Amino acid sequence: MTSSVSLPKIGRIAAVLAGVVLLGVIVTDHDQLTAVLGGIGTGALYAAIALGVVLTYKGSGVVNFANGATAMYVAYIYDSLRTQGRVFLPPLPNPLALVEGALHAGGATGVSLPHWPTQLGTGTPMSFWPAMLISLAASVVLGLLFHFLIFRPLRGAPPLAKVVASVGLFILLQAIVTLRFTSQALAIEPIMRKRPVTFPGHVVIPFDNLVLAVIVVAVTAVLWAVFRFTRFGLATRAAAENEKGAVLLGFSPDVLAGTNWVLSTVLTGAFGILAASINSFIDPFTVTLLIVPALAAALLGNFSSFWLTTGAAFGIAMTQSWLSFLGTKDWYPHAGSGPVPGIKEALPFLLIVIALFLRGDKLPTRGTIGAGRLPFSPRPAHVALRAVIAGGLCLVGLLTLSSQWRTAITVTLVGTVICLSLVILTGFLGQISLAQMTLAGVSGFALSKLVTDWSVPFPIGPLLGAAAAAAFGLLTAVPALRVRGVNLAVVTLAFAVTIETFVFKNPSWNGGLRGAEVPPPHLFGLKFGPNALSTFGDGKLPNPFFGVFCLGVVMVLALVVVNVRRSVTGRQMLAVRSNERAAAAVGINVAGTKMLAFGLAAFVAGLGGALSGYNFGSVTALTFGSIASMTILAFAYLGGISSVTGAVVGGCIVTGGIAFTGLQEWFHVDQKYSLYVGGLGLIVTAILNPEGIAGAFRAGVRRVTHALARRREAGPQPIPVPEEL
Repeated sequence: MTSSVSLPKIGRIAAVLAGVVLLGVIVTDHDQLTAVLGGIGTGALYAAIALGVVLTYKGSGVVNFANGATAMYVAYIYDSLRTQGRVFLPPLPNPLALVEGALHAGGATGVSLPHWPTQLGTGTPMSFWPAMLISLAASVVLGLLFHFLIFRPLRGAPPLAKVVASVGLFILLQAIVTLRFTSQALAIEPIMRKRPVTFPGHVVIPFDNLVLAVIVVAVTAVLWAVFRFTRFGLATRAAAENEKGAVLLGFSPDVLAGTNWVLSTVLTGAFGILAASINSFIDPFTVTLLIVPALAAALLGNFSSFWLTTGAAFGIAMTQSWLSFLGTKDWYPHAGSGPVPGIKEALPFLLIVIALFLRGDKLPTRGTIGAGRLPFSPRPAHVALRAVIAGGLCLVGLLTLSSQWRTAITVTLVGTVICLSLVILTGFLGQISLAQMTLAGVSGFALSKLVTDWSVPFPIGPLLGAAAAAAFGLLTAVPALRVRGVNLAVVTLAFAVTIETFVFKNPSWNGGLRGAEVPPPHLFGLKFGPNALSTFGDGKLPNPFFGVFCLGVVMVLALVVVNVRRSVTGRQMLAVRSNERAAAAVGINVAGTKMLAFGLAAFVAGLGGALSGYNFGSVTALTFGSIASMTILAFAYLGGISSVTGAVVGGCIVTGGIAFTGLQEWFHVDQKYSLYVGGLGLIVTAILNPEGIAGAFRAGVRRVTHALARRREAGPQPIPVPEEL
């Protein structure tokens, strides 16, 4: 009798053996052991953020992508209390601003009406404990607000709506802090002494890092005990298995979810404060993006085990610290004067992919009471008429409006192209991608290399760049063959961070502080780049004919997407989006459909990246990084992610597009508020109107049409005659 060993089991055995060998090498080498243990403090922060993610998933089924942003936000609250004695408030629209503006327009320049306060407090700097307690109280309020205002209304929504709401929260929290404190790092006063602790073998660990690690392990033990032995923990576990059963047993899923949200924000906020104190600084980005390794740790813990999550977090951080140490060796791969960037940042992505491959299943499922629907994808109608009207208006604007408006229209057109890629992938196929802007960046950086190093002519250069983006898009499609929904969002976010650090920040690719140069396009001796001086109209930059070129690209791609939606392929994508098993049962090649959609969407995004490179004259990591990928999802979803019209609306509301240019010109709303509005709008759209702005407009037109049709069917009504006549 023969026995067989499955591939996942062989992989686990090989991983354990490799880990034992590697551990033996590290333990016997003093320098390597010191380097590994130097990652304890970072591992504690990873673990704290990951434990918060596990808590929200246990309590409400939400994988909170904004947990790192929450830690950052509470740390800023603490620092404001310590230095200024005040709690800052989010920017709120002043209800009297329009009245004040009208009075000023009428000549009453001396009128100044009351504004909303921006801060609350005494103005006297606070000591540690009062500031800490008030910050934790603010964390409680944040947890309750997140639950009751955002995720409780999405309780029965599909995973897409919950993901985009948490992404919107990520963007919103970061935008609030950036508006209040700018993006520059702030120094923060340490809480603990920074003295070293020496262990046997002359291994040195900073005291504050050691204390942070001990606190995290203690918190992990408390959470394990609470969820294993208390009534609250058992009820939460029961609701995670089957909410209907929990309701029948007398437990309230809302109370359980709200309590877990509060526990998550308090835990994450407290460790955000401690981490900022250890690092002696805080900024809107560093702690926020730690959500990627934290998600990797939570995934390795199956979003359920506190001990496995904490152990995985420490393992990831300590391995990254070890890789940083190896970067000092001569044999380590180098780029320029330093080691190749991004290798340690790629570790979470590799661990996520390996974990999903070995496990081969989804996140632990929850028996929710209801299931929402995905945004409706309408069949395109009156395409020619709409294309002529929209294209004509855009063309007239490019040829007649001022330089500022030409720039805004061009930015809108580029944003529309990238939103179209999300319409294909998310709107038609239902796959959540947080890497589309990164794929556009792959095309932009490839275009720069092709043109500057190899003199590849136009239009071959941008087409090859888009092909490179399509190749990377197919790589992201491989995990999508096994996982979907939230899992895929985690994979694509980790992929975006990996490409950003490994490729975009590589000195041999990124062109330094000025970015990778993208020379203007020219064909048959005709230069039509945005910086080519225009001989039409006012003769100012940008050249309107570059905008006309972008308009042509948008028109062609829009027609391609429309035809995809009308075709058999489009119907197959919608079938896969609705139910993969049912689609496979009727003969649809699910894997082939996914690969086609990922490749096509990446190619479209790649064309958008090439246009962006031409428009700005260079490509940078900031323009195409992971945060930019989240932001473009926000604008695409807000516009309407399931239709071409929605992509056009999404392009109009991107940063620098015509919507915010109009707000700046007419109402003096600064462009820096675009991310704030985008994050808030994404949350509201996910809750109230999954079809976005375009869907709301379609619904309004449909209601008016039906009302007019009913009135025509009823016919003319007789004039009532008074009884006395």
